[in-house]
Amino acid sequence: MPPGVVAVSLLDWGPEEVDVYPQVDGTDPDGNPVRGPSDTPTKVYARVQPVTSTDVIAAGQQTTTRYRMITRDAPVGAWARVVWDGRDWDVEGEPLWRNGSSRTRHVTAILRARGEA
Repeated sequence: MPPGVVAVSLLDWGPEEVDVYPQVDGTDPDGNPVRGPSDTPTKVYARVQPVTSTDVIAAGQQTTTRYRMITRDAPVGAWARVVWDGRDWDVEGEPLWRNGSSRTRHVTAILRARGEA
């Protein structure tokens, strides 16, 4: 939380600083519509909790690391990129937007370590 700011809700000021590169629409060189992460990040404060690590026993054991990011509001989408804890993360699927009262509305996104299956 920035200095001098008083937290009103756990959703407003989570303990983790996260850079979200919002999903943007564009076109490829052939004129086809494409989506991808923006070049400019937006800083949000969030709660980040472990979801699971799935170990796969195979020729070269691999682990898929996933976390749940909960924040009041963040410009996340399925094609957004997230930087947290010094690593790049992909948003897995669509974020869940909960539109309750002004005190309870929030967004939850599942993050998967970039480059993992």
